[in-house]
Amino acid sequence: MAERQSQSNTATPDGPSAVENEPHQGPPRQDGSHGSFTREKWYSVTFSVPWIVRGAETGQDAINIAVSEVGKRITSASDRTRNCNINVQSLGCNDCSSRTDALLLVSKTALVGLLVTLDVQAASDEEAERTARREIGPHLEDTPLTSVDISRK
Repeated sequence: MAERQSQSNTATPDGPSAVENEPHQGPPRQDGSHGSFTREKWYSVTFSVPWIVRGAETGQDAINIAVSEVGKRITSASDRTRNCNINVQSLGCNDCSSRTDALLLVSKTALVGLLVTLDVQAASDEEAERTARREIGPHLEDTPLTSVDISRK
């Protein structure tokens, strides 16, 4: 399997070296172009993802475990994606205007609402959503991905 990213060591003023990731140009597409040389734009696609955590003692434990598990499963494995952020959803109260994390913990089993944002290279909003689903969907089997936001970067 070919590497998607190459690493190079560079000297920094603060220390001996730092590792930088250089994006892989990737093989030519069917139209003969490379991913980074097309007229496609970068889009930020955000999905709402419910995640179940078993064996959590506290709400914060459940959040930490959920973010860690989803982070391990999702990787930028394509030259059409470049960044993935995972945040906990927050819920607001209309009466008191306070906000709280989207978390339900009962008998050491938690449901945590996460927001997964992926930067995708695509020609349109619709293609960006399809590409993002293709990239993270197989890593989150049997988990519904609800599109919340698609914006151009």
